[in-house]
Amino acid sequence: MVKNVVKYGVRYGPMAFEAVKHGREPAQQALQAALAKRSARKRALEHALTVRDGSLLKVIKEGQAIFFVFSGDAIVTTYPPVPQSSYPELLRHADLDRREDAVALTAQKPRVSPRLPHLKRRG
Repeated sequence: MVKNVVKYGVRYGPMAFEAVKHGREPAQQALQAALAKRSARKRALEHALTVRDGSLLKVIKEGQAIFFVFSGDAIVTTYPPVPQSSYPELLRHADLDRREDAVALTAQKPRVSPRLPHLKRRG
């Protein structure tokens, strides 16, 4: 068995190394983007809980989610931070009635969808 491992390691090792080297960078970028989106929502929700009548609005800009934190009808900040001068452009087509109350969001159970379909048993 060790002989086969060495034989295949010598034969396919350089190709595997190159595949891992080239495939690792896009995978790392995708993972970092997913973690950044998740942490931005979490930080926005925590901030919205500290202001009076806090609410969140999710806006998509160039494939990236931006969470606006509102206190009543006033914009407090965004996560991730964007320049304040770009707020009107980002909110131009947004429906402000779709804002979600921060207290209601924390009261909800986490949405976890089943990964596998339910199978019916025979018999």
